[in-house]
Parts: sequence; structure tokens; C-alpha cells
Amino acid sequence: MTQIVRTGRPGIALPAWRASLANPVMIAAVLLVVASLAVRIPVLTSSSFVEDDFLFVGDAYEHSLTFDFLFRVHKGHLMPGALGLTWVLSRLSPYDWLLVSAVTFAVQAAVAVMLLRLLVRLFGTRPGILLPLTFALFSPLTVPAFGWWSAAINAVPLQFTMVMALAAQVRWAGEGGARHARWAFYWVLAGMAFSTKGVFVPFLLFALTTSHLRPWAGPWIALMLRELRSHWRLWGSYVLLMGGYAALYLARRGTAPGEGAAVPAPGNAADLLGRLLGQVFPAGVVGGPLTWGPVLPNGGLADPSPLLVAAGWAVLAALVVGTVLWRRRAARAWLILAGYLVAADGVPTAIARGTGLTQVVGSETRYVADAAIVLAVCLGLALLPLRDEAEPYRRPVPAGSGLPTAAGLLAGAYLAMSIVSIQNYRDTLSGDRVRAYLAAVRASLAKAPDTAVIYSSPLPEDIVLPWNGNRRLSHHLLAPLARPALRARMRVPEPSEHALVFDGKGRLAPAEVKASIGVVPPGERPCFPLLGDAIFFPDVVSFGGPGPVAGLAYTAKRAGTGSYEMSGQRGQLRFHATGSGGALVEFPVTAIGKGLLIRLDDPAAVCLKGFAYGDPVPGAPAPTAAATPPSPSPSPSVSPSPSVSPSAKRSPGGRGASPAPRRSGG
Repeated sequence: MTQIVRTGRPGIALPAWRASLANPVMIAAVLLVVASLAVRIPVLTSSSFVEDDFLFVGDAYEHSLTFDFLFRVHKGHLMPGALGLTWVLSRLSPYDWLLVSAVTFAVQAAVAVMLLRLLVRLFGTRPGILLPLTFALFSPLTVPAFGWWSAAINAVPLQFTMVMALAAQVRWAGEGGARHARWAFYWVLAGMAFSTKGVFVPFLLFALTTSHLRPWAGPWIALMLRELRSHWRLWGSYVLLMGGYAALYLARRGTAPGEGAAVPAPGNAADLLGRLLGQVFPAGVVGGPLTWGPVLPNGGLADPSPLLVAAGWAVLAALVVGTVLWRRRAARAWLILAGYLVAADGVPTAIARGTGLTQVVGSETRYVADAAIVLAVCLGLALLPLRDEAEPYRRPVPAGSGLPTAAGLLAGAYLAMSIVSIQNYRDTLSGDRVRAYLAAVRASLAKAPDTAVIYSSPLPEDIVLPWNGNRRLSHHLLAPLARPALRARMRVPEPSEHALVFDGKGRLAPAEVKASIGVVPPGERPCFPLLGDAIFFPDVVSFGGPGPVAGLAYTAKRAGTGSYEMSGQRGQLRFHATGSGGALVEFPVTAIGKGLLIRLDDPAAVCLKGFAYGDPVPGAPAPTAAATPPSPSPSPSVSPSPSVSPSAKRSPGGRGASPAPRRSGG
């Protein structure tokens, strides 16, 4: 039912929501919402797909929308809602940054609008709500997660569902009605679907309900016990929900071996928490970090100066001391903020990411992005009276104290520093580079025929970092941009004398072998000696899957066929008549094993002149001179042994050593 507000003029009545827009406070709040969205637009225009974004798109095209796909653990996260969203958007239009940006921006706009609504519901349309609103909407802590899609699909929906759950909880605590409690429960469930941090929102709801939303007096612990006795079914439902989520997470951890939670060393945990909560977060409270570095593919890491960190702690200390002395129950609000930071942001991050690179992880603001919402609510509770709250302050504010002016100056300074921090972060983004790379990939694949053979190679390190291992290979990440027929061939490449591979700029180039093994015939022999119709290369080691390829230089009097075999897995080779010239055929070795057997169906027709095994790299077409084997690329990291040991397995960097060709022992 629409509430009607009389304007004071005869015959004119406006709906309550339209009347509120005439309030100067609401006008200022709406302008803040619009401005906060405007400063984020350049971040999106300067960003693009990077790192895990590529993994999500590649996965979307290799899996159906099944339970196993949605409920797998990705780098420590159980997030079926986020995976479902990436699947749908990727299938609609792969690597469409405009589409992804529009969805992210729309959810961020909803966060801003609904946060304003929550603050109005809590405190009314008083000028004081502008301060916590400004802190949340312009927080630089939220910007890196907003501009990086892989982080945005966790952080932005979590912030939205958190705000919606809080709004429903406020209505339930103030008005009653089981439907409001149910809606809060549903929003919590939705938050869990997008982020593992959603499991901590019920604790936040319980703490705020017992500390401020109930009109009860008494010690906080006693109020908690009273709440549990009065509404045990509701809170029991939350306990069951969190327990079910935890059980599901533990049951699905096996879907991401080697990833996820682990007990960190105490020193590592201390370093991470000291950086994240002791430096990055307090700097963000005053609009920091201002400076960002070093720069990763997804942007700069927070690098606040010691002076800025000290200023952040000074402002926090002044706010805590001042509000605790002045505002009743302010201490509870600050305890809730501190508890959330430690329990929801600090400890889970240390468990999931505290086994290495702690200073890097501690400098990533995305791990405390959700705390901006909690800070806004707790700051409001520490400063402002709730609607209809009796005796909110311990002592009256002295007339002419200048507190409103001080608050305005604080907000203005914070706003200025935040905009500088956001602009400086934007300068670290490399979206133009990635967009140019993807445009080149699209153009190359559009021109390639359906019969093209494209071998898999790692994407550039400034787009997908090496620690992603074989997940950063082009057959997985770039195939979604190909036509269905070519996409299938990219995933199952075949032997070819005209194989292609992507270069660092996204263009298709002739493939050559960067050899970890290179062998030529012994002595002055023009051809490899065969044992019957076969030759065996014992040093070839394959760990399975796409990646390394072998190359055979040959001459042939007439067309012929042959085969290659490892661990019982066989592939077919074709040789064309070359005369005295020569040719090079390359083929993938996808079996797991050691030792590669080559057989010729017509040994008298084909002369094998050289062999190489290694990673496919872009280069000039392989030499075709009669006595020239596939030319291994030189490398400064030459091993004295041409054999491949298990330690030579494709590393996350994806590149092997390139020793010089050796003579076959015959």
C-alpha cells in the first residue's frame, strides 16, 4: 500500500518516496550515490578480463551447468551463484567486457541505493547519514574488487545481499512479521551462493539485533541469551544453514586438490593480518592507500605510506574514544566492526591464503571490501540515534560545538583522498593491452579455416599468471572465441605440417618446437638408422594433456604413413613426397609415459632426418633443408643432459629448456 504525504497545498498529495526526494538530505544522498557510480565508470573502462576471468570463461565452455560444475571449489571458494553467473554471461557472449561491466555496474548501483535505504530506515533522513554513506560508497577498499570480474562476482553480490539482509532484519526487529525474518534468511542464503564470507552474515545480524535493534536494556550477553530464548527457531535455522554450508564445503574440497584452506604458519598469519588489518584497512578509513604497487595483471596492490597508516589509526582512535564517551552503546558498534574484520575478513584470508606471499595477499583490498558496508553501519550506530530511540546520548551535544562542521570537513577530506586513490588505482590497470590481445585473437580465429591445427600454448604472463599452470593454456582459454568446429580441433589437435600457435599479441603464427630434446642422426648419416621399421626415443617424458609436441624432419620419395606411440596410445602420421627438399611434421604427445616409438609403414620411402620434443612456440616456419632437423630455440638455461627428468615437467611458466641437438647413438 502506497503511503501518501500531504504537501500543505490544497488538493496535492504525493507518495512518500517522492516527497522524500524533496528533502535536502535525500537530494544530497542521491547526488552522492550518482557521484560514487560516476567515479567507478573509468575503472571499468580501464579494466578488462584478466587472470581468473579467463579460467571462468574457459570452464564455461567445457562444462554443462551441472551440480558438479556449480558446486566445485575454485581456489578456496565455494560459490555456485558466482559460477552460474559466469557460465551464463560467458555462454551469452564470451569475453564481452561491456556485458560483464553492465552487470557489475547494475549490482553496484543496487548496493548504493539499498544502502541509502538501509541508513534511512535505521536513522531517518537526518544529515548525519551522509557521513557513513560517503565512507561506504567512495571507499577505495572496494574499487579493486569492483573492477576485476573474478573478485566482483564475489564481493559486489555479497555487499548487496548483506545490505538486503540487514534491511530485512531491521524491519523484522522493529515491526515483527515472519516474512521479514524469512527474507533476511533468503538474502543470507543468496550471499553464501556468491561468497564463502556469506557464512558470517548471520553472526552480524545476531550481533546488531541484540546490540541495537531490540529496545531492551541490560548487559549485552544477557540480551543475547534473551534473544536466543525468544527466537530460537530463527537462529537455529541459521545454525543449520551454516552447518550445511560447512559440510558441503568440506565434501567438495576434493574438487580443487591443493587449493583452499590450510593451517598457516603463525609467522605467515601474523604478517598477513598485520598488513591487511594493521595497515591496509586503517589507511582505507581515511581514503587511502593513495599509492598502489607493485602492479599485478589485475592492478596495483595497496601500498599506503606509514604516515597515512598512522593517520588512519589516529582517526579510528578519535572516533572510538569520542563516540564511546558520548553515545550510548557505541562501544558495541565498534566491537561488532572489530569482530567482523577479524572473524570474517582476517582469519579466513589467513587460512585460505596464508601459506605464502603473505605481504602480497595482505595488500589486496578485495579481502576487506565487504567491511566497508559494516563500517558504514557501525559508524552510523556509533554516531546517530536510531529512529524513536530514547536517550541515545550520555550527555547533550554542547551548542556551538562545531561537530557538524568537523564532520563535514572530515567527509570532504575523505572524499578528496578517496578520489585520488581511485584515480591512482585506475592508472595501474592494463585493460587496453588485454582488449587488443583479445581483438587479435578474435580476428585470427575468424580468418583461420575450420581445418586449421592450433597447438596449445600459455597465455602471456601479464594476462594470466604462471601459477595457474596448465589452466592458462590457449586450448582452454581462447577456444570459446572460435567457431564450434575449430574450437573442437583446438582441444584435440592432430599432427600437421602447418600447425599454428598464438603469439604474445594474440596472433596466429607458424608453430616451431622449443626443444627440450633435440636429436640428429649419428655420425655423418643422412637418416636415422631404424630397427626394422621403427626408432625409439627413450628420453621423451610426457606428463599428459595438451602442451608439448614432437617434430620430425624428413624427406620422402613418395607419400607414406606411419605412427607414434607412448604408453599404448597411438597416433597416425602422414608424410608427403618431398623430393630432395624436406619437410617437418609436428604432432602432440598427450599420453602419460616415457619413451616415444616412431614406426614407418614404408621405411624405404621415408628418411627421418631430425627429432625435437618440447613446447610449441611462435616462430618462422621450420627449415626444410634435407639435412636440417627441427631447430631447437636457444636458451640460456641449457642442461648438459638431453634427457627429460620428472623435474622438467611443464612448470607453471609453461616453458622448457632448450639444449642443443645431440647425435643419436644409433
